[in-house]
Amino acid sequence: MICPNCGRELADGVRVCPSCSAVQRVFRRRSAEVNIDAPEQRVRVERRTTPEARPDAQARPTRQGSSSSPVRPAKAQQPRKTGSGNIPVGLRVQDEKRREPVREVRRAPGRTKRKLDASPAMLAPPIYQKSHKKLGRIIWAIMLLLIFVTAALCYFMMGTEDGHILMAQWDWELAPTDAYVTIGRNLHDQAYFTKSLEKLKIAVEREPDNVDALVLMGQDYTELGRIDEAKAIYETLINDIAPNHPAAYRNLIKIYQSEGYNAEALALMKTASENASTNSQEFEVMLREYTPTAPSFNMQEGRYNKEIDVIITVPEGQTVYYSVDGTDPSESGMVYEAGTKIHVPEGKMTLKAIGFTDNGTPSEQISADYAVIIPTPSAPKANIASGKLKKAVKVALRSGDDPKDPNYSPIVAFYYTLDGRPATTDGTLYDPEEQIQLPIGKCELRAIGIAENGKQSYEMIVTYDVEGNLKRMFRSEDTFKGMELYSTTYSRFTKNWGTPSSYEVLPVEEWYSPEMESYEAVYDWGTARFLIKKEGANPVLYALDTTNTSMTAPRSTKIGMDGDDVVEKFRDLGYPDRDDLGNRLLYNYSSETVTENTMFGTYQFEGDGRYAIHYYYPIGDKNEIFAELSYYLDEDKKVERIVWQRYMAEVTATAESGS
Repeated sequence: MICPNCGRELADGVRVCPSCSAVQRVFRRRSAEVNIDAPEQRVRVERRTTPEARPDAQARPTRQGSSSSPVRPAKAQQPRKTGSGNIPVGLRVQDEKRREPVREVRRAPGRTKRKLDASPAMLAPPIYQKSHKKLGRIIWAIMLLLIFVTAALCYFMMGTEDGHILMAQWDWELAPTDAYVTIGRNLHDQAYFTKSLEKLKIAVEREPDNVDALVLMGQDYTELGRIDEAKAIYETLINDIAPNHPAAYRNLIKIYQSEGYNAEALALMKTASENASTNSQEFEVMLREYTPTAPSFNMQEGRYNKEIDVIITVPEGQTVYYSVDGTDPSESGMVYEAGTKIHVPEGKMTLKAIGFTDNGTPSEQISADYAVIIPTPSAPKANIASGKLKKAVKVALRSGDDPKDPNYSPIVAFYYTLDGRPATTDGTLYDPEEQIQLPIGKCELRAIGIAENGKQSYEMIVTYDVEGNLKRMFRSEDTFKGMELYSTTYSRFTKNWGTPSSYEVLPVEEWYSPEMESYEAVYDWGTARFLIKKEGANPVLYALDTTNTSMTAPRSTKIGMDGDDVVEKFRDLGYPDRDDLGNRLLYNYSSETVTENTMFGTYQFEGDGRYAIHYYYPIGDKNEIFAELSYYLDEDKKVERIVWQRYMAEVTATAESGS
C-alpha cells in the first residue's frame, strides 16, 4: 500500500506510516491491466521518466477523477525465439526478469513525492482531521485580532495627546513632560491651583528649563498668594532661562504694579520692549501709556563757543531730579527748582534729568552732552614794536583778533608787567587813557587780554631798550659815612658813636654764620652787630639798624628825608604799580653769570599806611651773600629808620619775595 501523505510504499496492514506518522486508511487497489500469472510471481519495479519513450509503451487506462499519472499496462509477453536451444544461463535469467510484469513509478509534480501507477482510490478524510483545521483557523483569527487591538492601544497611548495625558494621570514613566504641563494647565483653568502645582513640579523635575511649566507655576503661586516664589520664578526666566519670553515679563509687571513698585514695573517694560522676541509692540504701547511725560531742556545738546545756561521744563505734578556729572539722577541727583539756570562752563558736561509723579512712577530719563569750547583770543598787540627807542614813550595795547571773525569776542581788559614777570590778572590793569609809560633802559613788556566770554588770551612779549641817563643801582660800595660793612672794627665804631648801653653775645641761631660768633651793641638810637671772623680777631661791623639823624647813609641820604627823594638817588625804571597798594619794582638786573634778578630795588607797602624802600646787591657770583639797604617810611612817607646789613643765604629768600 502507498502512504497518501508522503507517498511512501508500505506493507499491507500497516496502520501508521513510519516516515510521516500519518494514520493509514484502507485502500483498494485497482488491478493493473497487466497479465500476472500468479500472486507469488515477483514483480520488478523500474523508474522511468516518460513512458512514451519506451518502444513498447502502450496507452494505459486511467481512473476517471484520479490525480495520479496514467498507468501503462504491462506489455504482453512475446514468445521467445530460440535458435538451437542452447541459451546461456545468465541470458536466460535476464530474459526471465525482463518478461516479468512491470509496475512503473514516476515522480509526481508538486509536493507529492511518489505515486504508483496503480494509485488506490482515495477515501474521505476522517472527522477529527477536519476539526483540527477549523480550530487552527479560529486560533489564528484570535491572534490576529489581539495583535490589532494591541497595536491600536499602543498607538493611542504613545501617539496621541489623549494617550499621553492618560499615562501622565496614571504616573507612568513613559508619559512625556508636555502631558504633565497640559494637565497642569487644565487644572489651573479649573482653579485647582494646588493640584496643578503638583503636576507642574513633576514636569520641572524632568525638564528644569521648561518655560511653559515655569510660567504656569508662577501663575499658580500668584493665585495662591505666594508672591515671592512667583517673583523668583519670573526673575529666573527673565535673567537666565528665557530672556525673550513675553509671558514672564507680563506677569512680573502685573505683580510690580499691584505692589506699587511703579519704577520697577516701568524699568521692566523697557527691558521687555527691547528683549521680548514676540509681542514687543504690546510692551511699547504699555510703556507709552504708563510712562509720565519726561522733562526737557531749553538748550539742545551740542557744541558752543561760549558758556551757556540751561533751564529744565518741569511737567505738571512731577518732581525733577538732575545731575551734571553724568551719574544717574534717580540715585544721586539734586532736586530741581523750576526756573533755575544750570550754568555750563567751558569744557564738557553731561546733564541728565528724570521726573517722578506723586505715586513714584518715573518718567523717561533725558540726557544731553554739552561741549563749550571757547576759542583762545590772540595775544594783544602793541602800537610800538620791539627795539631801541631814543626816549621813553607810552605804549598802547589793542586786541589781536579780527572783529569780523565769527568766533570773535571783544577784549574787555588788558593786564601787563614791565619787570619781566609773566602777565596775569594780578598784574597792572591797562588804562587806555594813560597807556603804558616805558622806563629808561631795557624792559620787557608782557600783556594779556581778557575777552568778554571770560577767556584769557595768549601772552604778548615785546622788548624795549630806551636810551637815557640811568642812575646807578645800589652796590656794596655804597656805605654809611665813616663805616664799612665787614671791615669797621668794634673799637673804631665805639670811638665815633660812643659806648653802647649793652654789648652781649647773640643766640647761636642769630649769628652771622655758625662759625662766626656774633655780638649786638645796643644804643638809644638803635643797634649795631659785630662778628669775629677768626679766633682772637677784633669784632667787625656787619649790621646797622639806626634812627640817628646824625648818621649819613649811602648817597647822602638821612633820617627824615622824603621817600621820593631817596628813590631819586638810585635807579628807578618807572615800572607801574603791581597792585592797588602801590607796590612796585624800582629796577632789577641779572648778571651774565647769574640769570636770576640779583640786583633789584622795590617799593613795598608795610601796613598801617607805611612803606619801605629796599635795595639788594649780591656779593659774589653764587648769590650766597647779600648787602641790603632799606629805608622805612612813616605815614608821611618820611624816612624814620635805616637798616644797612650784610646777610648770608637767607637774604636770598627776601630777594626772591621782593622780585
